[in-house]
Amino acid sequence: MKRSQDQSKDSEDPFNQGVDNTLRLLHQLAPLDTWMLTRVEGNEQIVVRANDHGYGIKAGTAFDWSNSFCIRMLEGRAPRIAPDAASEPAYAEALEALAAAGNETPISSYIGYPVRDIDHQLYGVLCAIHPDKMDISSAEQDAPIQAAVGALEALIRMRHQIDSLEREREALFLEAHTDTLTGAYNRRGWTLALAAEEDRCARHGLPAGVVIIDLNGLKAVNDTEGHEAGDRLIATAGRTLRESVREVDTVARLGGDEFAALFPETPIDYIPDLARRLRDALDQAGVSAALGACSRDMRGDLQTTQAYADKAMYEDKHSQRAPH
Repeated sequence: MKRSQDQSKDSEDPFNQGVDNTLRLLHQLAPLDTWMLTRVEGNEQIVVRANDHGYGIKAGTAFDWSNSFCIRMLEGRAPRIAPDAASEPAYAEALEALAAAGNETPISSYIGYPVRDIDHQLYGVLCAIHPDKMDISSAEQDAPIQAAVGALEALIRMRHQIDSLEREREALFLEAHTDTLTGAYNRRGWTLALAAEEDRCARHGLPAGVVIIDLNGLKAVNDTEGHEAGDRLIATAGRTLRESVREVDTVARLGGDEFAALFPETPIDYIPDLARRLRDALDQAGVSAALGACSRDMRGDLQTTQAYADKAMYEDKHSQRAPH
């Protein structure tokens, strides 16, 4: 029952509705088997939404970006509209690379156009594939496809605005779940924030990352200097972490000397740098800690991401204790 409710909520999302309608119109314009809006994340090209009539591609499907047609199109090595993809050397190269990787997906016709995010950064690619050669023409179809790209980019901007308003509303609600010692959210606030962000990630195919932080030496401070000194250490850690993240990010004290940070809409490549930034800030504040980071991907949720980040944190703590 929950799955059908989630699917219904997903289909009713304004962003998804707008993208789905655009893909349907594009299929009528150029009836390739599959039209899709994809997002580039690391070395993966992730399908955000798809209008599929043969390949079985759906939202969440991930492709190898380095072996894709789309990366070659973006590099300017092949045309955006290719009625006979195999006749284009760069696309023929991609087909060979896919076959060598064990992917025998038949692609004879291809369309691909870059889609820009806010600040004109690359969001991903609007693309279409078909197993047979199709009678598609750049002269006739470039302008309407460009118009569709403009519509998709407007939808992406709208989605950013809605997500921002949602997070502001959630922040007001979460003020009741604040840890008094550190000013960060408490465990309940973290659980609610993580669930809300997971909902957005699942609906829109968004990236996100989690960093888990565990302070070193709190027990020794409590034993030698007293619990007030231990509380000051915890308060310093909480303040430092909150001052080291963006307004959109979430910092919570999970309990005792353990903290967590959530980074919404953050590419996988950025998460290690963000973890290093938190470590450096804590070091400068005189706080020793173990950190673990993990990025959400389309095969897992943010709860799973947190579990992997927690495991990485314990590995970091163990490595700090090991003799060098």
